[in-house]
Amino acid sequence: MRLIPFRVAVSIGVLALAAGRVAAQEPITLAGKVTTESGVPIGYAEVVIPSLGLGATTRDDGRYAILIPSARAAAGQTITVTARRLGYKPMTVQVTLAAGVAEKDFSLAPNPLQLGEIVVTGAGTSAEAEKLGNVRNNVPAEAIQRSNEANIVQAIAGKAPNVEVTSSGGEPGASSYMRIRGARTLTGNSQPLFVVDGVPIDNSSTSTGSWDPQDGSGPADGTTQQNRAVDINPNDIESVEILKGAAAGAIYGARAAQGVILITTKSGRAGPTRFSLRSTASTDKPSRYYPLQTGFGQGTDGVAPAPGDCDDPSAGICRRSWGPALAAGSVFDHSHEGYASGFATDNALTR
Repeated sequence: MRLIPFRVAVSIGVLALAAGRVAAQEPITLAGKVTTESGVPIGYAEVVIPSLGLGATTRDDGRYAILIPSARAAAGQTITVTARRLGYKPMTVQVTLAAGVAEKDFSLAPNPLQLGEIVVTGAGTSAEAEKLGNVRNNVPAEAIQRSNEANIVQAIAGKAPNVEVTSSGGEPGASSYMRIRGARTLTGNSQPLFVVDGVPIDNSSTSTGSWDPQDGSGPADGTTQQNRAVDINPNDIESVEILKGAAAGAIYGARAAQGVILITTKSGRAGPTRFSLRSTASTDKPSRYYPLQTGFGQGTDGVAPAPGDCDDPSAGICRRSWGPALAAGSVFDHSHEGYASGFATDNALTR
C-alpha cells in the first residue's frame, strides 16, 4: 500500500526536473527601443552584441529584438550591447540577461561633427572620420526619399555644401548635372565620378535627336536626354557619401578628379521580414505657351519669295515670316497640340 505514493512522488520529481531543464534551454530575447534624447524613434539603427556575434536593426518605430540561443548565453549572464547610427554617438551598456525577454532601451545623442565614426575608404582600409585629410558629406536615405525625385542627382540638390546640381530643362526626364566646388576644367567633364557599391558608373547623357551613323555620336539637341544615374532607384539607396576634390578621390584614378559620389544600396539584414509600399503620382503641363505670329506670311519686308527663290535653302527670304499680310483666320495654330499634359506613376515595394 505504501509503494503507490512513493512511485507517484518519484514521477512528479522526474517531471519537475525535466520541466526545469526545458526552461533552462529556452532562448532569451533581448528587446527594446532606440530613440533620440528627445524621444524620437531612430529607424535603421544597429544594435549588436560583439561578444556573441549577434545583432539586429531597428524598425521605423525604433524597436528591435535579438534572439539569443540558449547555447550562446544563459539567464544571469552579463553581456555588452552597443547601439549606433550614422549621425549619432554610439552607446554601449552592460545588460544582465533574464529568462524570457530582457528589455533594454537606448537614447542616442546627436553627433553633428561625426566624431569617432569609422569610414571605409575605397582602398579597403578604415579610419576615423576626424583623422581624414579631406572633406566628406553624408546624405541620408531618408532625405533622398523625402525629396520625391526620380533622378538621384536631382535628389541630392541642396543637401550638401558646394554641390551644384543643374537641370538641363523643365521637361519630364530631363538630365541633371552635378558640379562640386564649381567648374574645374575648361574642356573636360566637370561632373564627379559616381561609384555604386564599389562599381564606377557613367553619368553622361547622349542625344539621339540627330544621330550620326558614321562616328556613332549625336549632338546635344533634339529629344530630351537623360543622365544615366537616373537608372538608380532612390528607394534602394542606403546612404550617399560625397568626396570633394582630387585628393579625396585619388584612389579612384583620373576620372575622380572632380570628386566622387559614393552610393551604397540597401542589403538584407537578419531579423523578421518587413514590407513597405511607396506609391507616387505626378502630372506635368506647360505653365505658359508662346504665341504664334499669324499676321504675316513667308518672306521679308512685306515681299513674298518668287518661284525658284527657295531652291536655295540658305536664302534669307525663305527663312523669314515677314512677307505679305495674311487674311484673318487663314492660319491655324497647332503649337499647343504637342504639349499635352503628362502623367507619371511610381510604385516601389521594398522589404
